[in-house]
Amino acid sequence: MNFFLTLFSKYKCLVYTAFGHEQYLQVVHRLSAHGVPFRTRSHLYANRFLSDSAGMFPREDRTQYDIYVKKEDEARAYQAIHKT
Repeated sequence: MNFFLTLFSKYKCLVYTAFGHEQYLQVVHRLSAHGVPFRTRSHLYANRFLSDSAGMFPREDRTQYDIYVKKEDEARAYQAIHKT
């Protein structure tokens, strides 16, 4: 299914890979504020070694978010993301 989504999607340019929800929200907010349409694909990586069943240790957010834009919006996206 992912192959067909990638093949037929208009959003083919990977402009940023964020790790964790907080970093993802910062980047998405910048893109939205500049009017750049985007799509996201997320990947969850479990951290089994530092957690226990009782939840004694806080779990680190290990989610990877790949943010894609259309080719014609690539320059605007980079400008919006990396503008200080």
